[in-house]
Amino acid sequence: MKTGMADIDQAITGVCAAAAAQFGAAAVARIAASTLPNFEASHYEDPRQQPTWLHTPGLTARPWWRRDQCGRLTEMIRAFESRIPQIRTELANVDPSRMGVAYDHLSVDPELIRGWKNLFFFRDYQPDQDLLARVPAINELVKHFGPEQLDRFELFLSVLEPGTHIPAHFGGANLKLTLHLPLWIPEGDTALQVDGEARRWNEGEMMIFDDTYLHEAWNRTDKPRAVLLLKVYHPELSVEEVGVLEMLAPFNAKVYRNTLKEKGRGA
Repeated sequence: MKTGMADIDQAITGVCAAAAAQFGAAAVARIAASTLPNFEASHYEDPRQQPTWLHTPGLTARPWWRRDQCGRLTEMIRAFESRIPQIRTELANVDPSRMGVAYDHLSVDPELIRGWKNLFFFRDYQPDQDLLARVPAINELVKHFGPEQLDRFELFLSVLEPGTHIPAHFGGANLKLTLHLPLWIPEGDTALQVDGEARRWNEGEMMIFDDTYLHEAWNRTDKPRAVLLLKVYHPELSVEEVGVLEMLAPFNAKVYRNTLKEKGRGA
């Protein structure tokens, strides 16, 4: 895992050494063998899977996941599903003017996704405490589940305004899965397509997919589509490997934001 930036690479080496002391060398090995496609050559086990930020070897690759394939994540998935009515009620009372636009993305031009509006509860591992206080159901769930079941890099309300189309693109890292908790899904033509297969969101059921496969989403109805978007670590990563990744998280966020700025995107 090399960026070519001496200070960052030195810091990564230091964190990996500290992680090995805390979690064991075996926990560090696969993470250290990961590659950053923006900075170094990468080899993908499945050529249809093209992570734009980080590739970690030896993880099962499939575009769509079922709950029974998610191991330790299943408890968290069921917990969020059970709280859908309360989450809807709480979000309905949040000021819509807080919704941001132009999600910062490495592989999608922000001008093409102005109708994709987002309300971040976590961004770059940083919580919005004021916002979380307004949504107790989400706040309680976040406090209950540790990073081995719920990642904190980003967690947000994702809204597609009528007529919005997020063009086909690849996501960042194959060591994470993306989850959509359906909240408001209008009737009509709105769907998520992953690896050529389009699916609608089912009432009360978490949608689970790997965004490092080519994917796109659209809302061709006259009403907004809203889901709660969560990220989770791949269930085949050990708890110790997740611990290593959490130690590396601040550097990951820093390098990612710097790369976005170089592309003229992000704050």
